[in-house]
Amino acid sequence: MAAAFLGLNILHDTSAAIVVDGELVCAIEEERFNRDRHTNAFPVAAIEYCLEQAGIRRADLRGVGLTFDYGQFKGNDNPFDKNLIDHDDLGPAGRELIAAQNLATWREARNQLERNGLPDARYFRHHLTHAACGYYLSGFDEASVLVIDGRGERESTSLWHASGVGIDHLESYPVSDSIGHLYTYVTSLCGLYGKSGLRGKSDVPDHVAYVGNEGKTMGLAGYGSGKLSFDDVLTFDADRYHIHLDKLRNLDIYRVPLGQPDANSRELAYWVQQKLEEAYHFLAARLAARTGCRQFVLAGGVALNCNANAALATSSIADELFVPPAAHDAGAAIGAASLQWVEFSGKAPTVPVDQIYLGPSVDEDSVADAIANSGVSRVAKVADPAGVAAAAIADGLVVGWCQGRMEFGPRALGNRSILADPRDTNIPKKLNTLVKFREPWRPFAPSVLAEQTAEWFEEAMDSPYMLLSMNVRSDRRSSVPAITHVDGSARVQTVTEAANPLYYRLIDCFRNITGVPMVLNTSLNIRGEPIARTPADAVRCFTESGLDVLVVADMVMWKDDVRVDLEGLGAGHIRAHEV
Repeated sequence: MAAAFLGLNILHDTSAAIVVDGELVCAIEEERFNRDRHTNAFPVAAIEYCLEQAGIRRADLRGVGLTFDYGQFKGNDNPFDKNLIDHDDLGPAGRELIAAQNLATWREARNQLERNGLPDARYFRHHLTHAACGYYLSGFDEASVLVIDGRGERESTSLWHASGVGIDHLESYPVSDSIGHLYTYVTSLCGLYGKSGLRGKSDVPDHVAYVGNEGKTMGLAGYGSGKLSFDDVLTFDADRYHIHLDKLRNLDIYRVPLGQPDANSRELAYWVQQKLEEAYHFLAARLAARTGCRQFVLAGGVALNCNANAALATSSIADELFVPPAAHDAGAAIGAASLQWVEFSGKAPTVPVDQIYLGPSVDEDSVADAIANSGVSRVAKVADPAGVAAAAIADGLVVGWCQGRMEFGPRALGNRSILADPRDTNIPKKLNTLVKFREPWRPFAPSVLAEQTAEWFEEAMDSPYMLLSMNVRSDRRSSVPAITHVDGSARVQTVTEAANPLYYRLIDCFRNITGVPMVLNTSLNIRGEPIARTPADAVRCFTESGLDVLVVADMVMWKDDVRVDLEGLGAGHIRAHEV
């Protein structure tokens, strides 16, 4: 009988992953099923999907592991980020509230497991599951592993040395020194912190109902110039860093209403981004000095910060850097499943060739049903969907693209994407106002043919998971203004033919038409919703937004006022025509 191990994240961004005989079969977030972004709902549908894909009955599982040691939440007064923002940690009454919320977190986890028939699930240390996810996916034989997030049970930053199948803990920082909480606090000051995707659900505990939107702060940082500096908030000794909460609270004078960042907000965002990158370098240098290893793995929610990741990757400290595509808590489910396999077999899990496309596939029946129920009349089947999409993009149209297996993690990487022309200066405004319904200052990312990266970006690196930023070459910026941020940077996805043949072909067709080897890529969803899972989700995004065209498998649909080329010649002189 196969040895199958299930990993679960059940606090927020809930998810499931399954490893069978050392192979990662699939991983998926619950939000993709219930359409509740960053959901904290127990991952019932995600579990059933994993079991179905693995061909395993629940009774035949060798083990179930969790991404937190929930027993450590008892007698625990470490704050959640919402507590820090509300200043609950400043006095005895606040500390009592925090302890009660930690206790409630343990009780809710225990009750959820019992209600769902999993009372014997294993508890794993949170940062260990992050470290395991990153290390076992990296393919490294040895690594210096750095985990940074808001909080685990009682730690917020941890340093590890991984070698062979072992992952050894070296040191940790308490939640009071949380870099993740620092970044989230500044996010709140900038008016970017609030309930996200939870649709006003009254049953969501307040202390886990908020999502910081720290990625928005990273984007806002590009507009800052260093006019504000607060070096007494985060300081460094010879062997430790310290966050001084009393100094941090002095920044409250810069707080703005939700959704209204101002000039000071831009400077705060710039400052906290610079301090994060400084902390990265400090910790990485210390870690390398202890391990003697310059192959780094980054994990934890903070590791989604592509600017800080790139700063470390291009530094003299790191020879190699790996960041897993789902570095946040959802990805820790892979770590929980993998740790069980290692304990059982004494072997490392097999490094999967495909670490991205781990979700459900687009199938012919679901496409047909979605189209039949859409009410859209302009629909056609095409022989070359990549060529048709490329021609439409080159003609200035915004294209939804839904193909193959869905991505795992927060980035759309070419299977559930909205695509547009990076040459068009008007495209960001159109996407923000008519399609994504989001803030006008947020940047968009490019997907570029991997072999062309160095011709368009400085300090070019492999970046298959869109977790590294690069500066657009100064002589190329005017050619691709839609993906060039105000500071000249771009959050790049490098695409190889081996990793995603169809998406590679689309970009290559666009290159044949325009001479530009990249397309603008953002996730196939509208604001407040998770990335589309099914063709029906994709069609709803199409009908409820300003998307011009949707390509699902080999079916194309388009709006009444749009002209498309259904042959998708993909070379030279495409001209749109009425169909």
